[in-house]
Amino acid sequence: MTAIRVNLVIKRFYEEHKGKLKGKKLIVACARKLVITWAVLYYNKPFDAGE
Repeated sequence: MTAIRVNLVIKRFYEEHKGKLKGKKLIVACARKLVITWAVLYYNKPFDAGE
């Protein structure tokens, strides 16, 4: 995934979780983080972890 190589926040997340998650599960975790970021920006709402 390009974001892991280019985006410093996602890259740091990837590096921190490399020992806990492996392979596709780690890539999906990074992708979910990006989707949440996109949704917050798209819908112009603050992030709420409870939703």
